[in-house]
Amino acid sequence: MTAPRAAIVLTLALAMARPRELVAQTARDLVTQGVRAYRALEYDAAVALLRRSLAEGALGTLSTAERAQALTYLGATELFRGRRDSASLAFADVVLLDPRYRPDELIFPPQVTNLFQQVRQATKTVSLTVPPVTELRARGDRFTARLFTSSLADVAVTLTRDDGTPVRELYSGPVADSLAVTWDGSGADGTPVATGRYALRVAPRTPGGDVPPARQVTLDIEQRAADTLPWPTAPTSPALLPEQTQAGPAMRSLAAGVAAAAAVIILPSVVARGSGGNDARFAVGAAIGIAGVVGFI
Repeated sequence: MTAPRAAIVLTLALAMARPRELVAQTARDLVTQGVRAYRALEYDAAVALLRRSLAEGALGTLSTAERAQALTYLGATELFRGRRDSASLAFADVVLLDPRYRPDELIFPPQVTNLFQQVRQATKTVSLTVPPVTELRARGDRFTARLFTSSLADVAVTLTRDDGTPVRELYSGPVADSLAVTWDGSGADGTPVATGRYALRVAPRTPGGDVPPARQVTLDIEQRAADTLPWPTAPTSPALLPEQTQAGPAMRSLAAGVAAAAAVIILPSVVARGSGGNDARFAVGAAIGIAGVVGFI
């Protein structure tokens, strides 16, 4: 009776253990393990893990920053394995992925950063970034695109139609590291472009040789009617009449003040007995008289 129970328990234990073994590692997990192996100087294991994380069949998707990090660690690992060519290829992939990327000098030693800089200068590439949405409301508003190059490049930035027809050249000249290209929404004739699909294209001015490949970004442009009323026309005749006031209420206020002042002055001496009576009467009269003048004004 004991054997069947043991067999059942063993079968259940194996069935419960299998799902854990079948759990696949994501690309991010492989990068983390590869970096850990690199820091432990286990270069063979680091290369295997990092290459698995960068493979097309890897589970999950690496962001641009994560992919650049994995390629940088892969290049550094290959360099320390004595495979300089493989390291250069990994660094070239980083430059093509993001020309702005630089290895952290606090993490990687000079031999790694120096080789990366050499590869970056030799790898000609340019990237183009644009905002997701831009609204040009006022005349001074601008659409801004940013160029980033791995090394000095002589390029032309052109706005074209969807079929490749040039609309307007926005910039032509050298770009050392980065450049902001602005556009006011108008074509070559100065009028706003029509609604439609366009392309912002960056291409070398002298094709052939050691030049960066052309890049382009699709732009969906839409003209919208203004949602505000136009400004009113200027008045042809004076819209405001000169200010006029009536003197009747003011005169009545002044008369009331003067009458009150006179009434106080002629009050009998019983109002203020003693030597200071006259002063008191005139003080009150002056106060009421001033109140009447203020009302008149």
